[in-house]
Amino acid sequence: MKAKPFIVGFLVVVAAIAAFSIYLSSIVDRTEKSIAAVLSPDKKMKAVKLSLSGGGKSPFCLDSISVMLSAYPDEFAESRKEYVIYSAPCGRSADGAPLPKIEWHSPASLQVFYAASAAKKLKMKEMDVTNSVLVTFVARD
Repeated sequence: MKAKPFIVGFLVVVAAIAAFSIYLSSIVDRTEKSIAAVLSPDKKMKAVKLSLSGGGKSPFCLDSISVMLSAYPDEFAESRKEYVIYSAPCGRSADGAPLPKIEWHSPASLQVFYAASAAKKLKMKEMDVTNSVLVTFVARD
């Protein structure tokens, strides 16, 4: 007979947790994520652009670029911070094109065009984690 109150109590706790979870998911804004990869000319490396944005009460938009071996999954750009060579708020050029823009010039040379307006909160590295790709940065208005 003592099992019945325990089961009822357990079901009440589960129902309360489910209700709280549903309530929380309805008030929390979702973060939008987009990932785009650009392969190097020899296809051994890739530059992965990760964009995170959210609206609501405090809107934000952040871009980062990671350089890694092409065999690695693109999701490493989100979880492995040692590959990040660029990080800044999202930007646009004067003609409205989204920045940053990635261009490979050779298997060991990558160029990143970024919004000059993002320069205050910009984080850049001129070499990737493997020290095999030289990265140059060009500010665009």
